[in-house]
Amino acid sequence: MYDARGGSLVSFAHRDDNLLEVSGDVARAAFSLIIVKWGQRVLLGFNVFRQQWELPGGSLEDGESAYEAAIRELEEETGIRADRLSQLARAEFFFAGELASHSAAVFVFVSGSDPNPVESDELNSFHWWVPTEEMWDGLSPLDAEVIRRCLPVETNDTE
Repeated sequence: MYDARGGSLVSFAHRDDNLLEVSGDVARAAFSLIIVKWGQRVLLGFNVFRQQWELPGGSLEDGESAYEAAIRELEEETGIRADRLSQLARAEFFFAGELASHSAAVFVFVSGSDPNPVESDELNSFHWWVPTEEMWDGLSPLDAEVIRRCLPVETNDTE
């Protein structure tokens, strides 16, 4: 799976897969991705820097866990305050022009009502996407693939 910039999704493991050791893998994560789910829809934001629709998320700060980064990034990018996230998976990416891969911890926030996202400096527009629907130009194929692989996984656990 590749994106328009030559980035690729090189591995994926659900939290309960033998390939994913949660405590060690989350500690090695370089960034967190958050799937905000409302009913059958998933929130995507338009990233002003990368000019594409993608999941909220971002890099871990010094001393921060993947879970803490996910909570922080979700609020910074969407204004959504989550009191609980569930970790679903780990995804590993190669980004164009970089020699090393980057590991992401993937979390989900399930909202019982419209969480009313608010534009930020990074995500300036939002779209609710039903992952069984077709992709469109501008949607990150890597994020779409992560969403589609995660949604069948149900979990109530947090980090």
